[in-house]
Amino acid sequence: MRVLFLSPVLLGAFISQILIAKPEPVPERKVRFLPVGELPPFRQDVRDGVRYELEPPAGSIPPREVVMGFGDEAAEAASLRLGRISEPLKVPNGTGPLILKKREAAADAEPWLRLTRPEAGDFLVLLWRDGKNGTWEKVNALVLPDDPVSAPAGSVRVINISPYPVRIAMGAEKILLEAGKSFKRTVPAGVEQPFQILLADVAGNLKTLHSSVITQNAGERSLVLVFRADGESPRRPVKVSVQREPAPLPPVPVKS
Repeated sequence: MRVLFLSPVLLGAFISQILIAKPEPVPERKVRFLPVGELPPFRQDVRDGVRYELEPPAGSIPPREVVMGFGDEAAEAASLRLGRISEPLKVPNGTGPLILKKREAAADAEPWLRLTRPEAGDFLVLLWRDGKNGTWEKVNALVLPDDPVSAPAGSVRVINISPYPVRIAMGAEKILLEAGKSFKRTVPAGVEQPFQILLADVAGNLKTLHSSVITQNAGERSLVLVFRADGESPRRPVKVSVQREPAPLPPVPVKS
């Protein structure tokens, strides 16, 4: 039997490599929330000549703060504001429950929202009021991937969370966007892309609901949301929200 001996120098280098070698760290993943809808009409009360803003009617806005949990794991608080994307919060890796409770809710109260988080990657949760009762006491949600591959710089994602099919005119392209559907296009930096949303009336005639241009700076991306108009007998049944923000940078390639 042949016995192989290593010199002290080579043996030390070999042991050092074993001790230094560590598994690649799993990157942290984040979740953000975007409540979609319209603010209720401003209300005020005049007392002794002084104007006081009144609290909005119950259920007309989302909870100002919710507590996020993952079953038995520790929870964080998230602030919710209509039309604003929340600050990112850490979420565990892997799939599993994501639970939101109102900050003031009792410990044994039913969650305000319960959903299943995706297996991997950052994600954005769209929130909008339940259409049946018209309040934020019950909420609908849609989970979107929020990573630089799914929504890179230059991308424009258009999502229809309204109950109506709409027609989108984006430059020369005409798209029928059914309720609950979405599509993605690229708008290069500095380009002014004409953008229209049209809806058929009861007679089948198309009416323009929104007309604008989409433009982005270098490194930006956009999210266009079509949603149900709030309020009683709104003049237009759907509204549009455009969120433009810097896109996250793609991950640095790992050297082999």
